[in-house]
Amino acid sequence: MFTYGIFRAGGIRSSAVFQRRLLSNYFELFPKTFTDKKPVWLVDQVKLRKEYRSLQAQFHPDVVKNESNEDQSSLLNKAYHILKSPLTRSQYLIKVLDDIDLTNDKVKKQITNSDPELLMKIIDIHEELSECTEEGEVRTIEKENKSRMKDIEAQLDTAFANSDYKTAIKLTVELKYWTNLALAIKEWAPGKPIELIH
Repeated sequence: MFTYGIFRAGGIRSSAVFQRRLLSNYFELFPKTFTDKKPVWLVDQVKLRKEYRSLQAQFHPDVVKNESNEDQSSLLNKAYHILKSPLTRSQYLIKVLDDIDLTNDKVKKQITNSDPELLMKIIDIHEELSECTEEGEVRTIEKENKSRMKDIEAQLDTAFANSDYKTAIKLTVELKYWTNLALAIKEWAPGKPIELIH
């Protein structure tokens, strides 16, 4: 649990009068996007972005110079960037709903080590990328990776809908690897070493 500032009912921005309340999750910061304020997998990205911008227009330090506003703006920024990305949103949902921190390297490695087939697949694809000499080869790997990530996101939708956190955890760890591969693809250049990020 942590706290954040909001305007009092009927408050006017110029009054800068705040109240403190408990915040149980980041979804509560965006009540128009998440009307029931509960952690969910599916996100209306357009709606979330619109509400985020609207809230930042109220709380950004450049608009109203106030320490509470600065804290609120920073919290909104952090929450928005976590919730908009499938990987970080899934990691956050698992932390909130199942109390497992997949951003912890030790936890992530334990899960990966239980699936050596996945690890070998990841190593093979990274080697394939490092051996690419032409842009066309890289674009093929990129297309396959995007398809893989989209499929995992669809499976995560089903897993969270069924409260199947064991499957969601496995899929999220796998998504982390393919997200890292997407970054490596973005930075690819002929002859440039490809680092396998675990």
